[in-house]
Amino acid sequence: MKADSIKIDPTRNGFFSPALAPLMRNRRDVALLAAVTVVLLALTSAEIIAWQCPVKSTLGVSCPGCGLTRATVLFVQVHWKTAINLHAFAPFFLGIGIFLITGSNLPLGLRQKMAHKTAAFERSTGIVGLLMLGFLAYWILRVMNVIP
Repeated sequence: MKADSIKIDPTRNGFFSPALAPLMRNRRDVALLAAVTVVLLALTSAEIIAWQCPVKSTLGVSCPGCGLTRATVLFVQVHWKTAINLHAFAPFFLGIGIFLITGSNLPLGLRQKMAHKTAAFERSTGIVGLLMLGFLAYWILRVMNVIP
């Protein structure tokens, strides 16, 4: 096989790969994620801890998501400053969740069109990769006690 016959599309792999659009196309997966998230948020809102963070309980170090559920609950309860202080990514988490739930519940034609536009946006901007890098950087700064 000739090396020049292999075509690589850099927008299909890695940093620019769509992550939200494929989820939006699959109602069942989004419904399952939404159900688990709603149960977890409801338990947290009722101050019932569903489970301890396995990373924190095993290693003694907060994971990147530690505090995200509590911050999301506080954000929904309109305690925005406290929520942001607890975990700065709570608004992103909530916004992406609402976007996915709304998009996945559209009629098939609109859902496919929205998923296609979302995939194009994800490929052109690398937004999911950027959010993940930001999430990782935020976690590193929290572990180093640079930010609370």
